[in-house]
Amino acid sequence: MILKKKCGRCKQIVEIVCKIEDFRAWKNGELIQRAMPYLTADQRELLISGVCGKCFDKMCGKEV
Repeated sequence: MILKKKCGRCKQIVEIVCKIEDFRAWKNGELIQRAMPYLTADQRELLISGVCGKCFDKMCGKEV
């Protein structure tokens, strides 16, 4: 499936491709990194918090 998510800060729209059964597993309580390990950390963060990776780094500082 293709998810279109808009960053709540910069309003950029990102398309994320995932398996529907993995998405359902996450929505039903599975940890996102276990349900969709093939997504990048930035993609998972956008699904969880609604903030893209660039905006997240600006808010929290880039991980070293």
